Order: sequence, then C-alpha cells, then structure tokens
Amino acid sequence: MNSILREILDWAEVWPLLIPLPFIIKNKSLPKYLNPIKAYVLIALIINLGTTVIWKYKEPWGFKEGDFLWSNNFLYNIHSVIRLLLFSYFFILLGQRFMHRVKKALPFLFLLLAAVNFIFFENFFDRWMFSNRLLAMEAAILLFYCLQYYIYLTIEDRSTALVKQPGFWIVTGLSFFVAASFFIFLFYSYLTAEDLKFAVDIWDVHNIAYVLLCICIAINFKKQND
Repeated sequence: MNSILREILDWAEVWPLLIPLPFIIKNKSLPKYLNPIKAYVLIALIINLGTTVIWKYKEPWGFKEGDFLWSNNFLYNIHSVIRLLLFSYFFILLGQRFMHRVKKALPFLFLLLAAVNFIFFENFFDRWMFSNRLLAMEAAILLFYCLQYYIYLTIEDRSTALVKQPGFWIVTGLSFFVAASFFIFLFYSYLTAEDLKFAVDIWDVHNIAYVLLCICIAINFKKQND
C-alpha cells in the first residue's frame, strides 16, 4: 500500500492536471479571462510529464551525470516562468481596477529580475537544483495577486456572493498552492544539502497543494459549464 501511495505522490505533478481537462475540452466558449488558465493546464501537463519522466526513468534509460536529460531542473524553471506569465494575464483579464497598473507591470519586473539572476548569478540549466530564487519570486508575486483579488472583493464588490465571483475557485486554489510552496521553493537547495530525505518528503506538501489547485481549477470550469 505504501508503494502505491508513493507512486501516486511521485506522479502528483501530472495526473491532477487531468482533473480539469475534461471540463476545459467540453466548454468551447470560455470567458476571456479563463483562456490563460486553459493554456496553463495544457502546457503544464506536457512540462510536468517531462519532469516526472526524466526524474523517474533517467537511470533505467541509461542517462548519466552530464547528459542533458539527466536533470529536469530546467523544466521547473521553464514551468515557473510560464505559470507566472499565464496567471498574471488571468488576473489582468479579470478587469479588477484595484492596483491594475501594478498587476500589469509585475510580469515585466519578474522577467527583468529573472534575466538578471540567470545572467549574473545562476545557470538556467543547472544540473543540480532548479532556481530557488526564480520559483520563490514567482510564488511571492502570485500570492500578491491573490491577496489583491480578495482585497478588491472586500472593498469594491460586495454585491455578488464570494463563491460566484469570476475566478474565485482558481484564486482560492492558487492561494493555497503558493502559500504552501513559497518556503519550500525558497529553502529547497538548503534542505537538499542538509537533509535530502526531509527535502524529498517536504516536496509531497507541494504536490498535495498542486492537487488542490487543479481540483479548484476543475470546479471553476465545471461551474462555467453549468
């Protein structure tokens, strides 16, 4: 039983994305603000399948240290950039007036800081560790987007029930995911150096939070279909 649960958790960056997929495919006419989330689910499914396959099968398939596909860290970095850009676009398309200029500027600031980081400090294709700085910065910006979403609803829009607000379930799932993952991303390289087993175990928290994110995305798209 433990081995089955372990395998489920090991693939928990892939199969949860299949949960919202039927609802996304079923609905051909989506509100504009959901298009970035639709794109994210499809792109993330491909990227996460690649990261997990490389991690699980690099040794059985004969990849050795130094081979390009020996490490999947570059895929985590790519995923982080794509996730930030698509979810940022989602928040912008929601059309909330609160801090609208800041929300539009943040993706450009993120790309600028990411470029500086990889030009001067880190290697985008590092074989040993994905970029803690990149993923932590992404999580912090997405958490800001989530907080301003709730602040806007509290201050500006009290006429509609909270659960019926556009994007509510997506933002709720994202809030939980980035809040749970921020410190994992920030300190993961330290954890792997000090206690590899604990680092592997704590990544399960990230995976469980990701499952919740995908469930919330599915709920949002299902309610859109109803």
